[in-house]
Amino acid sequence: MADAISDAAHLLRESRKTIALTGAGVSTESGIPDFRSRDGLWSRYDH
Repeated sequence: MADAISDAAHLLRESRKTIALTGAGVSTESGIPDFRSRDGLWSRYDH
């Protein structure tokens, strides 16, 4: 397991471009509004 983490860290350090895909829970915990909750972004629009 430690080798895999070390390898991943090396790849990230050496990469020229890195992207992270996360779920909705990460954004809402960071204060970014979601779309589907009662007060989410979709509540501002008729649909």
